[in-house]
Amino acid sequence: NALTREWAVALAPYKIRVNCVIPAECLTDQYEQFFQTQTNPEATKKAIADLVPFAQRLTTPEEIAQTIVFLASDRSSHTTGQFIFVDGGYTHFDRAVGHEHNKW
Repeated sequence: NALTREWAVALAPYKIRVNCVIPAECLTDQYEQFFQTQTNPEATKKAIADLVPFAQRLTTPEEIAQTIVFLASDRSSHTTGQFIFVDGGYTHFDRAVGHEHNKW
């Protein structure tokens, strides 16, 4: 976190933007292989996906790539020093006000 912010400030005079993309629980081929090692692969995948507040599914590699493309484009020309979580709210699940585990 500190590195992203420090670089954003240090490189701003050169019009260089620095942001951090933070994915979690991304449905990659390697993650699919992990699921196959479980006793009940589909149940394991569902249990993890159910913890994602937004749509109860895992993030796709394409969604992470789209975020990076946006940040590299002129559409984010005034965005720097930011931390962008691409995870459907997964990393904030346990901090949600009044959340009930697995009850959305």
